[in-house]
Amino acid sequence: MAKKPKKVAVIGLDCALPHLIEKHIAEGHLPTFRYLLENGVIADNGLAPFPTVTPPNWATIATGAWAGTHGITDFHVHEPGTDLDSKNTQAAFSSERCKAEYIWDAADKAGKKCIVVNYPGAWPSRMKNGIMVGGSGLSVGEDRDGHWGLNSEQMLCADQLITTGIYPLAVRGKFEDAGEWRNLAEPGEDPLEMEFQLAFPRAKTKAADISWFILARDLSGDGYDQITLSPSRDMNDAFCTLKVGEWSPKITTVIKMADGSEQEAFFHCKLIELSDDADDFRLYMSNFCQTGGWSTPPEIAGQILAKSEKGFFGPGGGVRGLAVGWFDLQTYVEINQYHDQFLGDAVTTLLDNNQWDLFYMHSHPPDWMYHVIISEMDEQTCTNAAMRQVAWDTHLKIYQSQDRMLERMLEVMGKDTLVILVSDHGATPDGTLFNPHLPLVEAGLTKMIERDDNLVGFEKKILEKAGFNIAADPKTSKAIPQREIYVYINLKGRDPDGIVDPKDYETVQQEIIDALLCYRHPETGQRPVALALTKNDARILGLYGDGIGDVVYAVNPWFGSQHGQILPTGKWGIGDLKALISFTGPGIKKGHRLRRNAWLTDIVPTVCYLLDLPVPQHAEGAVLYQVFKDPNFKLKEIQKLKDGIERMETALARESREPWDKHDCA
Repeated sequence: MAKKPKKVAVIGLDCALPHLIEKHIAEGHLPTFRYLLENGVIADNGLAPFPTVTPPNWATIATGAWAGTHGITDFHVHEPGTDLDSKNTQAAFSSERCKAEYIWDAADKAGKKCIVVNYPGAWPSRMKNGIMVGGSGLSVGEDRDGHWGLNSEQMLCADQLITTGIYPLAVRGKFEDAGEWRNLAEPGEDPLEMEFQLAFPRAKTKAADISWFILARDLSGDGYDQITLSPSRDMNDAFCTLKVGEWSPKITTVIKMADGSEQEAFFHCKLIELSDDADDFRLYMSNFCQTGGWSTPPEIAGQILAKSEKGFFGPGGGVRGLAVGWFDLQTYVEINQYHDQFLGDAVTTLLDNNQWDLFYMHSHPPDWMYHVIISEMDEQTCTNAAMRQVAWDTHLKIYQSQDRMLERMLEVMGKDTLVILVSDHGATPDGTLFNPHLPLVEAGLTKMIERDDNLVGFEKKILEKAGFNIAADPKTSKAIPQREIYVYINLKGRDPDGIVDPKDYETVQQEIIDALLCYRHPETGQRPVALALTKNDARILGLYGDGIGDVVYAVNPWFGSQHGQILPTGKWGIGDLKALISFTGPGIKKGHRLRRNAWLTDIVPTVCYLLDLPVPQHAEGAVLYQVFKDPNFKLKEIQKLKDGIERMETALARESREPWDKHDCA
């Protein structure tokens, strides 16, 4: 091998679909993706471990270990010996839950400089000398670890909508005649004001009660055409003045907390709607981004923010607001662009201002996007042709934003860097919903009771729509489905309400498998379940140990929701579960398509082999020799060393004799 990379950058794009990226490249879009793929290797068979879901697969990408080894066996984890209900599981977004060694921890011990940005499950950092930003959720400042379902908390708060209308989860206010505003040079005709109290949704720590003001003005004489957001009735304190469709610049303020402390935060906002009479009004406010507490060392946050003038954390990517009608797809795209702007600022600042050998990062917008629009993109599942085109336009815009972010990163990485693009899984359009309780109820293995969760409103409707507003009765059920892909046997001596005698374990196991495989959906007549295995047999999927159920099952891709329960080779419509895996850099083949199976477990061993990094102690994957220009470069390096040592030994044996002296000292 004539040349080897000196650094490696692993860039994770959650749920990125390689075949759709290549489609946009062929259309003349995505120049950075084009450069990386045309000048490197892309895997035709990039395979993610099962289940095809975020926390376990990002853990695999960073450890080289299967889920059974690193212990993150699903989006959520279950503590053995506790209640089997899925509500008794916890989202796995903490490094303390991972039982395998991360590559950056192994490299850090060897004296290498590592930078890790927004990598799910990486926080808190174990590195002594490395840099870490975020890692306890899907975006910086978000904490998902330990929560049930898709719940999360923010350091200060999630995004919010201030409106005169009726919108779910929004802050509703009313405009009245404006009071006395100081330093107001142009009041316009009949200025109006709204005083509202900040909601601080999903806040990790409680803020004090805080009220701000919105001033609506008619400066043209044709109706109200702009608003001003201010913490007081003083224009000198105002945060911004906006017209419809405009985003504010970066706003920095201090938030008073309930305990009397203060937190500095920054945010952006956009005026979505303002009618001529101000009766219809919507102001979107991004999440409040705390200016510290999300980096190790702590001063790294300041290093990033000193260079970042535009962008915010963007937890959730605007999915919640879009789902409840706060704004349209265009604003949704813009929120993701602001997310990418901040992430790009963070990465370029860190790579440009600090020494580094190994860099790992994660970006989530592709996954958020597919949850929103992939069903509308597909001809067989879209609601209408017009919406399908809008969905495809949105799809391109999200990837174009990722492309621009990648371009900025490549500019500071240098030509001696190995760049690896990777996703944790793919996605398919939404299929018919499969409720695993139903076949088990039909087989007499499960009995259902109504949930007593005291859920109301939005969350209750979601559960009812999904058919999960009832639960398996732990006192009378032999089998209890849990999480994405597991069914547990309610076993005596192991589970709190166990009723199955251990001697009947294997019998009940087979009854569960039979029930799942034989079940046909009453509406479609099709079998939802593609695969059902005993716990022992699930080892072939990399699933084993106390963290998995007694039966593991997968559904066909035309059932379920996009990914998770679907096998990593699943395809349906425009969707594909295969992962993006590509290598570009010194010593890597150019324009090559890798035909062999390339598992996410293989990334860490390949990186370590190529860059002479210590292999994490639990890594189980293989080296992808076929991506190298010279698969035997290590052998040649060793042979050169052997030849050199042999020459040195010969020279030493001659002692002080001249080369032409043939005397045999023996």
